[in-house]
Amino acid sequence: MELVTHTIQTNELKCRSNIQATLEDDMNVPDTKPDIEKLVKTQGKIQITDISPSEGKVTVRGNLSFSLLYSSNDDIRPIHNMKGQIPFNESINMDNVTAADDVFCHFELEDCQASLINSRKVSIRAILSLDCCQNEQKNITIGTDIISEDAARAGMEESVPPEGLNKKFNTISYTQLALQKNDIFRISDEAVLPKGKPAIDTLLYYEITPQNVQTRIVEDGIRIIGDMLLFALYTPEIEERRLEYLETEIPFDGVVNCNGCNENMIPDIEITVSSREASAKPDEDGENRILDIELILKLQMKFYEDDELQILDDAYSTSCSLQLAKENINYEKLLMKNQSSVRISDHININNSDNILQICSSSGTIQIDEQEITEDGIQIEGAVTLDILYITDNDDRPLSMAKGIIPFSHLVEIKGISDDDSYELQSDINQINLIMIDKEEVEAKITISICALVFTSKSQDAITGITENPLDLEKFNDMPGLAGFIANENDTLWDIAKEYNTTPESIMELNGLTSSQIHKGDRLLLMKIVDGV
Repeated sequence: MELVTHTIQTNELKCRSNIQATLEDDMNVPDTKPDIEKLVKTQGKIQITDISPSEGKVTVRGNLSFSLLYSSNDDIRPIHNMKGQIPFNESINMDNVTAADDVFCHFELEDCQASLINSRKVSIRAILSLDCCQNEQKNITIGTDIISEDAARAGMEESVPPEGLNKKFNTISYTQLALQKNDIFRISDEAVLPKGKPAIDTLLYYEITPQNVQTRIVEDGIRIIGDMLLFALYTPEIEERRLEYLETEIPFDGVVNCNGCNENMIPDIEITVSSREASAKPDEDGENRILDIELILKLQMKFYEDDELQILDDAYSTSCSLQLAKENINYEKLLMKNQSSVRISDHININNSDNILQICSSSGTIQIDEQEITEDGIQIEGAVTLDILYITDNDDRPLSMAKGIIPFSHLVEIKGISDDDSYELQSDINQINLIMIDKEEVEAKITISICALVFTSKSQDAITGITENPLDLEKFNDMPGLAGFIANENDTLWDIAKEYNTTPESIMELNGLTSSQIHKGDRLLLMKIVDGV
């Protein structure tokens, strides 16, 4: 007899490590720029250029690019900008990692601030969070059936089992990683200044933020739909108007190729901004009235599949001695994928000396402080930090920025979750709406999306090998040909038949049973069976 097997693939976390790194440097104002009177806004972004695993550690290299807006009294135009870059090289200890492993690194710029040393020098300080993990794919071989050697050699599935063989089956439900891929989604477009806006002389500052991003699996690809929110601050060619800005939304829709994915798969797609660029270019009349925009999104994609497998749970033979090799296997089952929205609002007081004349733009970051598994799901406590850029009523300092922190609490409903389950959380800001109450107060309304992917661990004794030996005739002859049996509480027909060298069908027929269910105290008549001898 031969054991028929099936291989399933599991994706286990081999090791994980995270660090917080502080990036610091002092930067001089370029000679072509005027002195700094006051810093208005600091913008930073991280670019990872290399992830190099080695024995027991991972080296992550990249750059922090920063952009500063500041006001100055030394020029006819009060608002200016400067840019710079700080390289970093961080080593993260990761036990069991080798140079041949693939390591994934999630990064987050938790804070980026600039402080004024003097009018020609600033200090840049940023906090970078790096979370690196290495997953190991394992192939688990599970016995699913037993067939004769002749059928195995012919490569055929046998409808009639070998003589005397009795088999019991079980069905397991599992989730396996079917496909994993990293890619980028490049969005290129143009924004044209409205007729009432003057042409661009110098582009001081811009933000390109993806909003309301949705993904959907199409055949061999991922369709990505959303909006780009563009904010551009510039000095116009008309000197009488010293500061102008443009704010607009640009929709995007495209497909990223992903061979092998299909609509039956469960996607886990993490989208982060890799780079954003904007530059002014002339229109047909030669005036800088067009903004060339490029947004590159980095996609980390995993696709899971739910499946069921009928496995061999137990087997014995009335014609031979059949020994089974068993192994306890571990696998995962997707408990739930939950996509929920959180709406929060609050009033923010502007404590700056300059009053609000007009709100220009706002950006925000989500900080999750606490996560706790409860009876009904995952309880999250966190806050959204807002940066509000606004035009003031002070002509000498026409631009200023205020910060606001809005706490939130949210329950991601996951029925049946336990402390032993593992989960992944992704959070994004979908929309920010600001309403000016008066010159010192703003009402903020924010929509957050939170996606949770929860896996539960399961274990199962699986048959991994069989050994066939001749029937022990001495033991068989010592067994009574006919015996009476009184069932105990946990007895089953299968266990009784296996012990007394008979079959469940024979016991049912001999005792006139219409069901395989037996109860404590049932009296049964048993007759041993031998086949092939």
